[in-house]
Amino acid sequence: MKKIISYAASLLIAVSVAAAPGSKLVQAFNETFPNAQNVKWSDDKAGYFVSFYQNGNFEKVLYNKTGDFVCSWKYSDGKELPTNIVVRLNKKFGDHTILGVTELANHDNTSYNIKLSKGDKWYSITALANGEVIKEEKYTAQN
Repeated sequence: MKKIISYAASLLIAVSVAAAPGSKLVQAFNETFPNAQNVKWSDDKAGYFVSFYQNGNFEKVLYNKTGDFVCSWKYSDGKELPTNIVVRLNKKFGDHTILGVTELANHDNTSYNIKLSKGDKWYSITALANGEVIKEEKYTAQN
């Protein structure tokens, strides 16, 4: 029985070590995100996910199995939105409140999914980094 338990424990350790990101990937991550806190790595069939907090924002990054950057998500309050997007939102919505922003970045572009409210209306807006709005949905708040 001891041999079975010992074998199972060894197998679990070997599998967890094999699933861990390599030291080069961890080093590259640390160089890219030197202020990351509460860093947590997870293995997935798509690659390695790392979630962390940086500058008060929750962020996630996906690397493929060979350690290359695939994409990232940053969840924020919208205070770091690019100026061109802020100007466009102010022009279109006037007095509004940004409820939250999800920034999605990959090799080709960066987009922002913005949740905002104005009066009894809620909006979900997707904008590109150049300020172009590519999707807008409007909802009525229920009391």
